[in-house]
Amino acid sequence: MRSFFSARLFPVVAAAIICASVIVVYSNTFTSAFHLDDFRQIAGNPRIRNLTYLPYILFQELRGVTFHTFALNYLASGLDVTGFHLVNTLIHIISSILSYFVLAATFTRLSWPVPRVRAVAFFSALLFALHPVQTQSVTYIVQRMESLSALFCLLALLLFIFADGVKRLQSKILLYFGVLFTYVMAFYSKEIAITLPALIILYDYYFLSGFGLRGLVKRAPFYALLLTLLIYFAVSTIIPLGGFGDLSDGAIGSDGLSAAAGVVSSEGVAPRESWESAGFNVKGLSPSEYMYTQLNVLTYYITLLAVPVNQNIDYDFPVSTSLFKAPKVKGGTVLNYPQPPSVVSLLILALILCAAFYLARHSVGPATGEAESSKLSGGVRGTGAVASFFIFWFFITLSPTSSFIPIIDVIFEHRLYLASLGFFVVGVLAIVTLSERIFTSLDRRGENGASSFRR
Repeated sequence: MRSFFSARLFPVVAAAIICASVIVVYSNTFTSAFHLDDFRQIAGNPRIRNLTYLPYILFQELRGVTFHTFALNYLASGLDVTGFHLVNTLIHIISSILSYFVLAATFTRLSWPVPRVRAVAFFSALLFALHPVQTQSVTYIVQRMESLSALFCLLALLLFIFADGVKRLQSKILLYFGVLFTYVMAFYSKEIAITLPALIILYDYYFLSGFGLRGLVKRAPFYALLLTLLIYFAVSTIIPLGGFGDLSDGAIGSDGLSAAAGVVSSEGVAPRESWESAGFNVKGLSPSEYMYTQLNVLTYYITLLAVPVNQNIDYDFPVSTSLFKAPKVKGGTVLNYPQPPSVVSLLILALILCAAFYLARHSVGPATGEAESSKLSGGVRGTGAVASFFIFWFFITLSPTSSFIPIIDVIFEHRLYLASLGFFVVGVLAIVTLSERIFTSLDRRGENGASSFRR
């Protein structure tokens, strides 16, 4: 097994295995029909059928990058669903391969043995590629928005890692501008990418700056540009939208495009009340109720990743009206377990976050701020730091849709797409670390037994 992961061409083999596995798993979905929002956003959207609208869609339409790909799909094969599914699957393949290279580049910086680097990166990426919870992001055509945004986020992070490794100033600047460009592409694929600066800064703090501030300060000009983009996105898009919706039917104007993006049809922009599906004015769902509900949603997401059963494209998830009272579940609703009072989920999530802070704290020397190998879990430098970072990754990437800002749909599986990578890394790392400890213990016992026999 070690020789398999140590092979010189293993990264190519890993990419080929991921690609082939995804094709095999999703090949039976290539002829699946349009569903739900697909009709409004794609099949019934006149704008993607006219080439003259392509520049307008790309630069002025909300999620214009994704809609541009829909338009190109229509140009290539009309409304034949096979073409749309093939592109969705290709995006998922690229995202899965990018996740492998991001993880491998990260673990290599920690001076792990090559087989360990590649094993953890490969199995995490393979889980990301094949886990059933990704089905909605891949097969529900309109949710190309989610997977395409994730693809650009992963590409941005990989470019950022490469930028730290090059010495030529021109190359470094070019790579940093590549990060900024892919951030723009990610955001205009879907607004949930707004959290990318937080991931990059946290990544820098953990893996490039050694839990110190010197590296962050050194990259201050780049971060200034990155945060400027974030502020622009928030002011120009997020605040007018009122939050992070999913462009469901309630968020779409009469012409099949988002009225929130300022699209004007022959009948004018749809009234605000007709598309307001996110923000503090969402009817029937207060910020406190949404926040209480999201505590249960987050724990449900975790259990769904651990045990992917009873998946649903449109959950009738119970709304929590109190922190200490179990929500009422409607008759016929199928969930994996009875929903507890939100305070129970709050305690579970708090314990997970405390574990992340603990692992981060014990990855840092008390005097120098440098990572100390003797204090890291598993006996391998950086193991605790990796687990801590990817726990935060999970919560940061879900924060736009799992906060106190109401969204009319409280839960969707496709929101887990990029966040799930954090869960998979922590899970694989836990299994690998436990296995290493077991085999090390067995080896020691064997050595002691052999020593006693010789005596």
